Amino acid sequence: MAAELQLALTADLHWGHGGRGEEATRLLASFLHKQTPDVLVLAGDIGTGSYFGECLQLFADLPCRNKALVPGNHDLWVERADRRDSLQLYEEDLPALCRQYDFHYLDQGPLLLPKFGLALVGSINWYDYSWSREALERTYPGEEQRLFSKQFTRGRHNDVNFVRWPLDDARFTARVVETVAQHLHIALAQAERVIIVTHHPPMRGISFPQKQPPWTIDDLLWEAFGGNQAMEELLARHAERIAFAFCGHTHRACECVWHGIRGYNIGGDYHFKRLLWLNWPSGLVAEHQFGDAER
Repeated sequence: MAAELQLALTADLHWGHGGRGEEATRLLASFLHKQTPDVLVLAGDIGTGSYFGECLQLFADLPCRNKALVPGNHDLWVERADRRDSLQLYEEDLPALCRQYDFHYLDQGPLLLPKFGLALVGSINWYDYSWSREALERTYPGEEQRLFSKQFTRGRHNDVNFVRWPLDDARFTARVVETVAQHLHIALAQAERVIIVTHHPPMRGISFPQKQPPWTIDDLLWEAFGGNQAMEELLARHAERIAFAFCGHTHRACECVWHGIRGYNIGGDYHFKRLLWLNWPSGLVAEHQFGDAER
């Protein structure tokens, strides 16, 4: 009989944001201390700045077999006065904090669980506007600059204000997708099945809710900033051996089956948190919520 593995996955803890969210995160951490999984996975937006390490501290004494994470876009935010840029955070500072708190930083390598025939491959993932750029140019000609200024009809996407690096979105997206391809190659050479964990959705079916035409400019911008076609194409090529894909980012819980991959957006928001509990190899998924989803 195959050995069983219990995995707990959460996302969008946004530690340090204040309010009811911190209470909900403490309730989630307390639950995990009473019912400890074999593997804990955080799917990004853990805490901006010093709050990243503070959040990991909540799980420091959790006696899991493994703890792993991918960062989210908020985790890469820096202030103008900060000497670091977002790329240094991503490549150096966040991995160092993960080592300090005994978390496996999936963006720098897969987590191999050979006893269970399983590997976790993860990434922050990113967006290159490919999900809706053509539709935006066709439907609203002359508005393409909004992709680069991240200017909605009301307000702006805060990544334009706080993600600071010597890259653009398309180059960073290409970089992370290529890294996931390399990590998949390593993982599939040593494990029969893979679970994908990302922050930005790896497939449209678990991204922002799909709108029907006529689309507004903001509808198309949100889709543009959700994910990218290259990651979808990569997963489709390996779909037979990818059992699950989990993500966060949108704060909207949903699920789909795509090319046979069972996809879950974990959900949760600033004021309440969600946890998915996966039993491997049965594939049973249970949901837990902490805090009141009603504002």
